[in-house]
Amino acid sequence: MTENNDTEELEELPEVTKRFYEEYDVELFYADKGTSGTFAVLERGECAYIEWTPFDSYDVNNHMSFDEWGVIAHDSTKEPSVGMPPLRIPISTIDSIKQEIGARGRACIIISTSSQRLPVIYFPKLDSVYRLIQCLKRFLCFIRDRDTLVVDHSRAGLHKVMKELELDGTATSNQVYKKIAVDFQDVYDTTLSGLSKVTNFLRGSVVGKPVSRPGAQTSKTAVTNPTPPEHLCHRPAEQDFELYDLRKPLDRAAPVARDEMFTRALWETHFDSEGRVCRVKELQDRIFGGGCQADLRQEVWPFLLNVYPWNSTLEERAAIMEQKKKEYEVLRNQWKSITPAQMKRFSLYRDREALVEKDVLRTDRVLEFYKGQDNPHVADLYEMLMTYCQYNFDLGYVQGMSDLLSPLYLLFKDKLMAFWAFVGYMDMVEAHFFLDQQKIQGKLADLSSLVYYCDSELYNHLEKEDSSNFFFCFRWLLINFKREFRGDDVLELWEVIWTCPYNTDYTLFIATAILLQERTPIIEKKMCFADILRYINDLSQHIDLHEVLGNTESLFHNIRSQPDIPFNIRTNILRIAETPLSSLGSQHNPERDFAERTPEPADHVTMPRDLHVSHDLDESRDPASLLVENVSNMSLEPPQ
Repeated sequence: MTENNDTEELEELPEVTKRFYEEYDVELFYADKGTSGTFAVLERGECAYIEWTPFDSYDVNNHMSFDEWGVIAHDSTKEPSVGMPPLRIPISTIDSIKQEIGARGRACIIISTSSQRLPVIYFPKLDSVYRLIQCLKRFLCFIRDRDTLVVDHSRAGLHKVMKELELDGTATSNQVYKKIAVDFQDVYDTTLSGLSKVTNFLRGSVVGKPVSRPGAQTSKTAVTNPTPPEHLCHRPAEQDFELYDLRKPLDRAAPVARDEMFTRALWETHFDSEGRVCRVKELQDRIFGGGCQADLRQEVWPFLLNVYPWNSTLEERAAIMEQKKKEYEVLRNQWKSITPAQMKRFSLYRDREALVEKDVLRTDRVLEFYKGQDNPHVADLYEMLMTYCQYNFDLGYVQGMSDLLSPLYLLFKDKLMAFWAFVGYMDMVEAHFFLDQQKIQGKLADLSSLVYYCDSELYNHLEKEDSSNFFFCFRWLLINFKREFRGDDVLELWEVIWTCPYNTDYTLFIATAILLQERTPIIEKKMCFADILRYINDLSQHIDLHEVLGNTESLFHNIRSQPDIPFNIRTNILRIAETPLSSLGSQHNPERDFAERTPEPADHVTMPRDLHVSHDLDESRDPASLLVENVSNMSLEPPQ
């Protein structure tokens, strides 16, 4: 016990408010001496801590002041004089955790904080460390460097919002809201303080700071920064101002009616004598306009997801599937043949296996197909995801992937086809799951620009309520709205995304359309960040798909036909610079073209479902500005 002042009373410790993790017989080593005790992750007051208490220890509340727990109440270079003092570590101070297999095969960790490296901590079981790391992921975002987990403090805010949006599916929306009410008293300040990199980028994109959009392709003369509001308000870029002067909201156009469903009778007209699919563009447009007949998806989706090439014959497809069957068996046998001795020295594999096992046990378990204990379909999900870790070893498994695989397996009811369809889907959205989250950050910035351009009143309300970062839409964009729609509606939505004929990321317009549909309660009820977060979360399973799709297509064409489209929306989102208006509807879709080729000019014009778009130049525009814009557009490189 540290003697601060003989006459000063010790500060009383806050009571434990929540206990997240507890493990007994955890041994701390100072020099060559160890003492066993209880290790816990808990909250005291409003702060989260790691605490270790020796079995023969002092009474914590009676013998240790709050300040003395700060990092560690002991000099680790000296042998303790009387027993081993308790240890408290504020979780927010942790910088890294190194995992090792120590003496007698015991798992141990070494925690480094902002001020020092702490003693070696030995755990009685290997899975004790895994459970601890999973618990700490409630509070910290880790980047793995071999056997060391490095805390990425810059992404703490976004990571926390992901948990509040319940991507892991562990709580109901009411539980989410209760937690928000406790933890999000000042959510924006809390988020920004731990999220400087993402925040600087997002805030810069909406207040005019010259910050480059993540992942944008630039050239020597092209400007591809996110659209700042001063462009939309026609203010000088160097002028500093607050964003409260509203531009006129974009006039709402009537929803585009959905076409008739693509049926089996139509499908059978698209084959030649050898089984090749013909008139692919026409087929994709029909699916985009009306969706695919439910019992036809098992036959059509392997082409949409690149399991089969469109121009393959029946004989070639049989050979392709035979080869894919052999490849799947090789990949599956690779991870199944790992021995316990190998696994003990393969921390990356252990982490991935544990995460897959945890996620499949809670993915779509309300569906009849996955219900019940020891359900073989759940075991199949586990097998396919572990096999994908072998197929794409650099990426491995990231939370959210099970949400993409589950509907595919429910559709095909065949492991082999579901796996390779999942591989094709992941080829489209792999960047969503990259550790740097550049793709998602860029999409959030583009969504911010679209909402501002379409409805500055809604945007300014979000800005006023510290919600213009659009983190509440993170789950939408990460897993393509899988949690937001019911059963077959999810499948139809995915078909629309995959077959979108426009050279754009259609998910941005879907997200914008949903927000515009919900603008009235958000504004009129003056929702704060916590209210918006709860409201968006409660929309799940209650969104009318056809209303959204009709409004989305109407919104796209409405924006596309405007004469004053801001440069960022024009080039980065609509990609008009490399898509002549005369070929609208016939360029490639980045989620449909896996090879991400430079799109070739279309040899014919396909206008979007009887919607006429003016091809005339706006004569009211300043000729000089048109010249500068056209020169800049000519210098743009095609999207990668």
